[in-house]
Amino acid sequence: MRVAPNRSKQVFSREDTSTDPELSTRLEEWRLAGCDLLRQHQDEFSALLAPVELEIKRHRHAKAAALAQVAANHAVLWHPGSFASSRLDHLLWRLGSAALPFMAPRPKRPAGPLRVLHVVTQVSVIGGHGRMLWRWIGEDRQNRHSIALTRQTAPLPEPILRAVAAAGGSIDYVNRRIGGILDWARDLQAVFAKADLVVLHVHNQDVIPFVAMSGMAERPPVLLLNHADHVFWVGAGLVDGVISTRVSGHRLNVDRRSIPSDRNFLLPLCLDLPAPWSRTAARQALGLAEEDVVLLTVARAVKFRSLGGTSFADAICPILQADRRVRLIVIGPGKTVDWSAAETHAPGQITVKPETEDTEQFYAAADIYLDSFPFPSITSLLEAGLRGLPIVTRYAFGPGCEVMGADSVGMDTGLMRARSLRDFRHIITELVANQDRRIALGRQTMAEIRRTNMGATWRQELAGIYQAALTLPARIPTLPGNEEPRLDDLDAYLPFVFGTVLTRPSSAARLAHSRELGLKTMPGPQRLAAWGGMALRQEFAFRRGLSSVRNLVPEWLTVRLRMAAG
Repeated sequence: MRVAPNRSKQVFSREDTSTDPELSTRLEEWRLAGCDLLRQHQDEFSALLAPVELEIKRHRHAKAAALAQVAANHAVLWHPGSFASSRLDHLLWRLGSAALPFMAPRPKRPAGPLRVLHVVTQVSVIGGHGRMLWRWIGEDRQNRHSIALTRQTAPLPEPILRAVAAAGGSIDYVNRRIGGILDWARDLQAVFAKADLVVLHVHNQDVIPFVAMSGMAERPPVLLLNHADHVFWVGAGLVDGVISTRVSGHRLNVDRRSIPSDRNFLLPLCLDLPAPWSRTAARQALGLAEEDVVLLTVARAVKFRSLGGTSFADAICPILQADRRVRLIVIGPGKTVDWSAAETHAPGQITVKPETEDTEQFYAAADIYLDSFPFPSITSLLEAGLRGLPIVTRYAFGPGCEVMGADSVGMDTGLMRARSLRDFRHIITELVANQDRRIALGRQTMAEIRRTNMGATWRQELAGIYQAALTLPARIPTLPGNEEPRLDDLDAYLPFVFGTVLTRPSSAARLAHSRELGLKTMPGPQRLAAWGGMALRQEFAFRRGLSSVRNLVPEWLTVRLRMAAG
């Protein structure tokens, strides 16, 4: 179990007040526009919370739960100038206490392995979220691990099924039950009651586990894995502890989420050894020459948003033009990005492929790993470093915004951070020209990650967190406090860098977007009324026209049909 303050000084210098000069004009525009936008978002969020409180008072708990889910959706999609809401957390606690009283006494923990329950909203084979889950279970072999899924709509990835089977655990899909949020939370309570310790890997907006735990008179300790630390999440005032894998996220928990220091844990991201691949075979398979210098990036399309009119490929293009040996390979965006301008200026040197779980040959063929920008991809950086590649990231946003950049326990020493586009290009150019330096940096990074992110060291860190969680008293929610939006640079920048992009942004459009995401979990009459109003106003964003009728199908039925279809 690590303590972050000493390490944080190694990662970010508070004396560095600079931002990327290439983005300075755009950042200043965001500072000015962001203040008004944050106030709008906070007003919208507050307006969505008011009816939740009213329905709780009226004892219409199912409707209150659905409205709470819409409010949570909104806070995650449209940053309200805060990273947690004591008001929303308190409403969820009141809702769970009133609607789902679970009075069964908690049995004494039997001797032997811990029964660890991992609660997940949704998980797929692509991305670091699922990888952390199955690697955690696989590495912590001395304990028994089970999974409960609150909103899974597709079959689970095979690595998770294998990991749970090997751990002697079980898998519960609570949203297969006929009903909605309250029904699923009630089922989740029964699963909670059989665990010694609960770890939430849930999406930031998932209210189900918090309603469930709030109704339990006696429950196991509940920890939350802070896997999306850069945005708002539900439950900061309810969980017994928070596990971060980044110093920046760990620090933000204290500064902006009011997590007490003795409940604020730091754990390296769990990794496993990669499958062996021959560099020569990988290059031959990809049609690369031995003298080519390969720059690799692996991340989802959303992480490559263009800023200031400059795309990710545009930023690399001068390096490609200066040296025809250099190849840029980007795995993830596929055809969802338009990098045609860069491809025209560097013909044949840029390869863009869609998401795939089979990335090993690309890592094996690469010489330098570049982080995605402006949205970093932490798991991919670590996996590249573990394979002996030098890893480079671009951080453009200045002090106070560290959570918008890349850091993670295990790679903080080896990660090369560029503070500007010019610096980014300079670092890459030097690495392209110096093979010995590339190899030396890669080996150093690999050694640090192997020491930190796997094996006995990682298990020891995890055991310390388990022990602390089992001895801490259960968290008691505090009364709601002031929730005026903060107007720091971090808050002002977030809507533009990570926020949801609408074709015609407005308060009405944002509210409709959040409401549409919650339709399928609403009780029937509430769902029909909300759908009718949205249809009349033509507010649907995801399913328009006749396809919007699919929003009337309850989620539990959708899940059953998809699971039956395989």
